[in-house]
Amino acid sequence: MIFPVDWLQVGDQKVQIDAVVYFLWSIWNGWIMATVGAFGGIMAGFGHISVLGLGAKASSLKGIKATVNGKEVDSGKYLSDNIRLSNSLITSVNSTMGTIQWFLNKRLIWTAGLAMGIGSVLGAQAGVWLTGGKLNMSSVIGIFGCLTLLVSIFMFYQVTPFAAKAKSKGKDAAKRFQEEVKKLKAEGRLNELKGIENLKLSLAAVEFDFFGEHFKVKNFGPFLFGIIVGFVSAVAGVGGGFLYVPFLSIVLGLPFYIVPGASVMAVTLGMLSTIVGWLVFGIKIAPPILIGMAGILIGAYIGPKTQKYLPMNFLYILFGVLAIYVGVGYIMKGFFAIALPGV
Repeated sequence: MIFPVDWLQVGDQKVQIDAVVYFLWSIWNGWIMATVGAFGGIMAGFGHISVLGLGAKASSLKGIKATVNGKEVDSGKYLSDNIRLSNSLITSVNSTMGTIQWFLNKRLIWTAGLAMGIGSVLGAQAGVWLTGGKLNMSSVIGIFGCLTLLVSIFMFYQVTPFAAKAKSKGKDAAKRFQEEVKKLKAEGRLNELKGIENLKLSLAAVEFDFFGEHFKVKNFGPFLFGIIVGFVSAVAGVGGGFLYVPFLSIVLGLPFYIVPGASVMAVTLGMLSTIVGWLVFGIKIAPPILIGMAGILIGAYIGPKTQKYLPMNFLYILFGVLAIYVGVGYIMKGFFAIALPGV
């Protein structure tokens, strides 16, 4: 290790991580989440489980009894729950910073994010209390792998003709947005770039205009979807952006350049609910999480500023390939005890 620090102590067992690796990984993690509105929770989990080695440590502690807060626990399962809490803490900072950035960039559909977020608050509590103290590390890794494979399917779907056809109105608005970015950049007036306009709110739906297209989003559907995502996110220790983004872009047909804002807002609310649930359940926060949070803030600040310059199909393919490898690797490792290189 370059700079070892104590992560957590469970009974007599001390767990350490490399602080430098954690900081650098968190910058990368923050950039991903803020750029595409998804994959940040997956990268947080991969970082804690594989990059920092906490998954292997949790597996080695399986069956070893320890006393935490006056209660006897299985050390391995306790560390597994701590990893899920840590993923939620990192992702919450990531998504909060992203939400602020998207708001400042005038591309936050906050009503859609709020509807999904309220639903996720309820789902997250169910996930914590139904699975807390019950999942060993191999189960968490296997479930995590299955969800990561879903991410890869979403990423690759985005570059197919079917995706383009399914969201033609959103695609047209996104194309005009890109053209405006190029024009204003060439003229040195990028600060004049417009965002969401003519916002109209009601209890049932939200309406707005974005670069020549009119959109209407009902609130009830996102709320129900948020309950499902909140539960899944708490169980696997992920943010849920990989489910929110396809829902917003494919099902609702919104242009990609405004989707991440609503996604990260919903993730923020769900993660805060998950964190409260784990703390009440009795899981301690690892102090070095502050190192990860610092890295996340840097990456999340950069993300929205760079997204408008990047070809999104390239990002989809890049993250899709990563998601396939991580997903397959975790499924093999969690369910079949077969380890792939680097996973």
